[in-house]
Amino acid sequence: MSARHLSFLESGRANPSRAMVLRLSEALQLPRPAANQALHAAGFAPVYPSLSDDAPELAPVNQVIATLLDQHDPFLGYAIDRHWNIVTSNKGAEMIVALAAPGGSANLIDILLATAGLELIENWDEVAVLTLSRLRTEILELGGDEQLSGLAKRLAAHERVRRVDMGSINLNQAVIPTIFRVGENRLALFSVIAQFGSVQDTKAGETRIELMFPMDEETTSFFQR
Repeated sequence: MSARHLSFLESGRANPSRAMVLRLSEALQLPRPAANQALHAAGFAPVYPSLSDDAPELAPVNQVIATLLDQHDPFLGYAIDRHWNIVTSNKGAEMIVALAAPGGSANLIDILLATAGLELIENWDEVAVLTLSRLRTEILELGGDEQLSGLAKRLAAHERVRRVDMGSINLNQAVIPTIFRVGENRLALFSVIAQFGSVQDTKAGETRIELMFPMDEETTSFFQR
């Protein structure tokens, strides 16, 4: 593709073909919903499906999510959408969420903010700053997202986050866990995040499965009990 043709597309002197829109979307690593929007703007039908959660075609995907979460129990496991809303979770995660935000929001950023005044997360400042960094990275990767930007602004504006001394956070650690305090128990867990590599559905393809693993024997024993 010539620089001249690309310039014509940018300035509106030429209209892209359907194949060109897909090629540019791939080069820019646009998320599937954004690629569909680009196709629509160019006058073409979307190529990536957007199915309901209970669509038969997504049954294998939903089964994988359920299996992973069930097999990971009693350790924390949940699936979240692009905007950090909990889609489904296992019993271990439900227990911690019930302590953090009983009857409240199922959005992880809302839950994190709700725990700022509690003693549930021992290293809340560290977790909040790392979460904010992750949010901002996702916004950049998506080329902007109004809802994610709103969540990031709320978290960045929190008094405890604004007071954090970045020099006090040891980013050289091999693993930075989330440390929960449940009664007399100190529970240290770290996350593994998985996404589907070949799911084309716009919503299911962005679903992330987060599994939290124990850092020590005390944490392991607590959840096994």
